[in-house]
Amino acid sequence: MGNREVNLTKRVKIAQGLRYYPAVLSANGRVKPDSVLVDGKEIRCPDGAYYIEWRENGKRIRLSVGKNPQDAAVRRLRKEAELAAVSNGVSVVPDTGHTKRRTLTAAAVEFLEETKLTKKPKTLAAYTTALRYFQESCQKPFLEEIERKDLLMFTAFLRDEKDQSP
Repeated sequence: MGNREVNLTKRVKIAQGLRYYPAVLSANGRVKPDSVLVDGKEIRCPDGAYYIEWRENGKRIRLSVGKNPQDAAVRRLRKEAELAAVSNGVSVVPDTGHTKRRTLTAAAVEFLEETKLTKKPKTLAAYTTALRYFQESCQKPFLEEIERKDLLMFTAFLRDEKDQSP
């Protein structure tokens, strides 16, 4: 029997830096949006991303599950079910978390929100400009459709349209 427990945490920026804190669950078992437990006290943290964590062979595994608290709770329950099935000898195809396609715009927004938590404003501004230029050059709506050729076309776009050479 393996360990089947999966914790839901939220990575937030505090005075001491980025930290993982347990997500707060309400009486009905749902995740309280924007709330974490710090030293046993509930505090409000609107920024940050949710993570699930579990142990495999004694090693802690953490996986980002996005910013939506309900989606994060569902991913935690799926992972618990997966671990329970594996410990009972059932072979399982792991959930990749991408059952639906993500738009390029949504992926860029999510990336920039997470980058804002960890990088300096100047870096964030550079990433924002680069992603805006990429979206301008790439006409594919979904992240999963982007190929190497699109990146090569982006470098040509930067060189020809934006007068930026590598």
